[in-house]
Amino acid sequence: MKKDWMIKESELDDDQLHVLMETLDKSCVVSGCAGSGKSVLALIKAQRVQKERGDDYKVIVFTKALCRYMNSGRSELGLKNEFYYHWDWVKNHRCSSAEYIIVDEIQDFSEEEIYQFLQATGKNFFFFGDTAQSIYEGLKTTVAVDEIRDIVPMGSKVKNWELYRNYRLPLPVARVVQSVGIDLPPFIESVYKSRENAIPVFLKCPTQGEQIATIHRIISQRGLTDVAILLPRNEDVKTVHGQLTRLGGSYELKYNDRGDFRNNRDSLSFGSSNPKIMTYHSAKGLQFEAVFLPCIENFSGEEKDRKALYVAMTRTYRNLYILYTGNLPAPLSRIDSRLYSTTEVEDIDDI
Repeated sequence: MKKDWMIKESELDDDQLHVLMETLDKSCVVSGCAGSGKSVLALIKAQRVQKERGDDYKVIVFTKALCRYMNSGRSELGLKNEFYYHWDWVKNHRCSSAEYIIVDEIQDFSEEEIYQFLQATGKNFFFFGDTAQSIYEGLKTTVAVDEIRDIVPMGSKVKNWELYRNYRLPLPVARVVQSVGIDLPPFIESVYKSRENAIPVFLKCPTQGEQIATIHRIISQRGLTDVAILLPRNEDVKTVHGQLTRLGGSYELKYNDRGDFRNNRDSLSFGSSNPKIMTYHSAKGLQFEAVFLPCIENFSGEEKDRKALYVAMTRTYRNLYILYTGNLPAPLSRIDSRLYSTTEVEDIDDI
């Protein structure tokens, strides 16, 4: 069973319980950091709507990968309705309405798209979003979570909630990624509640081919079954997938050919134990036991890319591996080396 779907109401903290128990007769906007439990709360909220008000609700997310991931936990929570990713809801379901509209990762939507949700809402909406800025800035004009109240119709009863604690990200990883994100709040150690204590590993390899071979070896030797291999571009996904499959084993991927959609490939199955290969953007909202970020030497360091890299590094709930050839690029090169482990590829068996 996936880690996400094992959370019970009895395990929720006071802030989360307040969100869950808020009346269904009032719309809510819930904000919090990555790992604060927003996605799980969105699904438990849907569970409560179904139990108390019936099946007239819709759960909508931005990406296809996140939609598939959340659908994988539907049966565990006893939810009857299939979830939608936004493009499918708009194009194939013509923005179909429901009494209750539940949207996760609301910060990734434009003002026009948020109006679509408002217009489709029969009674109340429940929006869940990240307090960090959207990684789609520059690609589309998105609305920050704390600005959504400004576009909600006058007279609407909307309650705003904020989640302060992080339950997914291990403290050793949090210390490392604090230098990567943009406009993050001050680092407060007590915010991080995970008991995982594995130190992130930065592996320097002679070549990019050795990086890929190292990933394959670690997965095989450790018997890892909940793995993501994340890359900045779709071309990288296709290349690395080919390299890994030639080494043996079954690897799933999500690849979009921007030039010809007929070449798109998507074999992700969140019910399987096969490692998943995808872009940083496709991994938004997901979580894995082990996350590998190869070819980091090609990282540009631009603001939009730093936001995407921060998302990628915070997908893990246990192990983080950074692999590179040559020199570490900024801002990774500015991270205190005492915060991570460094092991050359020849000593991989000792990791």
